[in-house]
Amino acid sequence: MQVIDLSHTLETGMPVYPGTEPPTIDLAATIGEQGYLERRLTLWSHTGTHLDAPAHVIPAGATLTGLDPGTFVGQAFCVDCTGLTGAEIGIDQVRAVADRLVGQAFCLLQTGWSRLWGTSRYYRDYPFLSQEAARWLAHSGLRGVGIDAISVDRIDSESLPAHRVLLGAGLVIVENLTNLAALPRSSFLFSCLPLKIASGDGSPVRAVAIL
Repeated sequence: MQVIDLSHTLETGMPVYPGTEPPTIDLAATIGEQGYLERRLTLWSHTGTHLDAPAHVIPAGATLTGLDPGTFVGQAFCVDCTGLTGAEIGIDQVRAVADRLVGQAFCLLQTGWSRLWGTSRYYRDYPFLSQEAARWLAHSGLRGVGIDAISVDRIDSESLPAHRVLLGAGLVIVENLTNLAALPRSSFLFSCLPLKIASGDGSPVRAVAIL
């Protein structure tokens, strides 16, 4: 069995969505002084590699505790969307792999943008999901969609059409994935278990692929 880590490291000063406060990770106790090691974490729920629950943008949408744990684990297929700098991931890209998505729980969109993590370019010109493609994916029997960019929508979008389509259909979204180039062009087991936050709208995850 091979496990591929698809998550960015959670650390102080890491990239965050514009308007979000960066996380802070401080030493709360040390072995030398208190006899044990513990850290204090201060972060927003959509920090780093994270999962959006429907409640993130849908009034009365399902929260993290309202979703079955099985929602976050299942077979997945990765779609190559590299070479689409600043462009939509359109319905043609997802329809082209329609046969590969049959029976899958997750569709992961590989834009290649995670290579720019930690740079200002990470926030600009990344491929984003068109509303038409989001609608197609929302009706494909999936449980979730993931992407190795900061959002499935444009960075300057206020209406968040792809979010609203996917989350409105009851899917979850995983953003800021990384290392998708290491995935096979065949089905694999994907896990993106969030923290069990009461009434949670989202949570950082340790996303992994199990081959």
